[in-house]
Amino acid sequence: MLGVDDGIAYYLLYNGILKDRSPGGGNTLTPLTLNQLPPHDGPRIIYAMRTTIGAERLKDWKIVFRHIPFDVRRG
Repeated sequence: MLGVDDGIAYYLLYNGILKDRSPGGGNTLTPLTLNQLPPHDGPRIIYAMRTTIGAERLKDWKIVFRHIPFDVRRG
């Protein structure tokens, strides 16, 4: 978790040092990865290489997925 601003928690999933892009490598938002993140009751924005969680489930869980590096500039 990078921090909380205006009630929104920001997370960055990045394992670029090891160059491990496997689903278990830390770059992918999965249900398992999500359960390992520090908890937050409000909305969350999570930056990662990809996600295996569908759009409807992300919406239900109040998660906005942002793809790195492409969505970093969007905020």
